[in-house]
Amino acid sequence: MKSILIVLFVAISSLTTFGKDTSTMNGTYEGYINGAYVFSDNEGSTAEFNNITDDVANEFDLNSQKFVGKQFTITFIVESELDEDDEEIQVSTIVELLMPM
Repeated sequence: MKSILIVLFVAISSLTTFGKDTSTMNGTYEGYINGAYVFSDNEGSTAEFNNITDDVANEFDLNSQKFVGKQFTITFIVESELDEDDEEIQVSTIVELLMPM
């Protein structure tokens, strides 16, 4: 029974990004700034991510200073949501982080 629950949990967790278009970028982690996870690329452009999946948050504590200055490959999704003024905004979520060896 326990193994069935584990398989079911993994299957449901993997469906959260199933069917959504993901994008990938390489960047240096700048820190958690003003409520966003900020990365910069080699050209000096920055990317801010509003959210992070639980799986990634459990593997990398991006709220600490431990990973500031480290290189990552970031896989993310961007979704449209309505804010408190019913304006459409883009919300980006990190779904996978890899540290190159």
